[in-house]
Amino acid sequence: MLQYDERQKLTGIIAGLYDFTDGGPRGRRVFLQQSRLNRFIPGMDLSGSNQMVAADLLSRIEDFGHLPEEPTKHALGALLSYVRTLGDVKEPDKAFVAGLIVKYSLVADPLFVDQLRKDYGIQEAVVRTPEPANVAPPAVRASDSEPEFEVEVNDKPGFEAIINSEDNFLDISWLFGAIYTAQAVCRIEMPEDDPLGTGFLIGPDLLLTNHHVLKNENYVKQATLRFDYRTDSLGIVSDRGRVFKLQPDFYYWSPPEALDYALVRVQGTPLKQDDVDKESSVMDLVLKGKHRGYLVLQPDYVKKHDRVNIIQHPGGNPMKAVLTQNYVVDDMANSRLHYVADTMPGSSGSPVLNRKWEVVGLHHTGKPYPPEAAPIDPKTTRKTRVNEGIPIRDIMENFRQKDLERFLPRD
Repeated sequence: MLQYDERQKLTGIIAGLYDFTDGGPRGRRVFLQQSRLNRFIPGMDLSGSNQMVAADLLSRIEDFGHLPEEPTKHALGALLSYVRTLGDVKEPDKAFVAGLIVKYSLVADPLFVDQLRKDYGIQEAVVRTPEPANVAPPAVRASDSEPEFEVEVNDKPGFEAIINSEDNFLDISWLFGAIYTAQAVCRIEMPEDDPLGTGFLIGPDLLLTNHHVLKNENYVKQATLRFDYRTDSLGIVSDRGRVFKLQPDFYYWSPPEALDYALVRVQGTPLKQDDVDKESSVMDLVLKGKHRGYLVLQPDYVKKHDRVNIIQHPGGNPMKAVLTQNYVVDDMANSRLHYVADTMPGSSGSPVLNRKWEVVGLHHTGKPYPPEAAPIDPKTTRKTRVNEGIPIRDIMENFRQKDLERFLPRD
């Protein structure tokens, strides 16, 4: 795609960045994560010379195509968009980078491209208008391999009707719940900066996630929790969040074939708040910059057609919210809950929330519905993702049996 002189100049710009000169392998890893190019980390030698690592990176992403999680960006466009925001990049180099984005149509956002043309006086014509490429899915940590499960949906016509009849009119105040909930959700990493799954606070210093994420005591000792890992309004990770470790001597769990939970204790209280009126509405708490310090567990019986929401770190990326097309497809049964929602590996351990932003389930795996081998109605070519969670009702009953309720906050 790039001409020889363009590639050489761009290699030099990247090789001269702080992360490549003084950051070492760790800095280069962070650089790739910040530019949404995590998938290229496996197999790369990040300890080589600045020029070699930069050249290797460009050779890997130039022909990759559009990122599946960000279909408006070519992989090279994601890299250049991030480079353009860095403070150690000189203005002439930013103009050069912006010119490449425009010339090769690396970001399919007309408003963004028009702004680049205006900001940098770019007159050059577009030479490449590609179609989105078929790309491989994001690299998945082996430690976050999701459990298999059988999908039992008794009423397929009814299921399809649910998908097509969602009432999307929501009170604006309801959206404050997503902001409030997100504060208690974290990315689980092992080692630090290497995403493993998602978890959430159910007490000031208690975290709930999947057992298949934190598989044993060794994981608990090595894991890092990263709260507030999210992008700003421009889609850039401007804040790396706050990091916490776990107490190695507190670990209770149930295996994936049972309830697939891990209950662990945080070193510190990520959301410690004083003088919080627990009767206040979620909106009031958000507006006052306060939080009760954890999410409320609600052991309700979840029924078919109930709506659920998921706050998660899909693919280990900055936090995302899934708020639409989220219906339970059948009454919960056999300690399992099936619902429609988008997730990815890395979402394991996310809270499944009801309309009042109470936790009714622990997300642990997902797959397409119908399965590949199942006969598909020729009138219905769409494949919908059905996820599986563990009902909080069953987890709390297990807590009672193991005398773990004593650790939970008393509301």
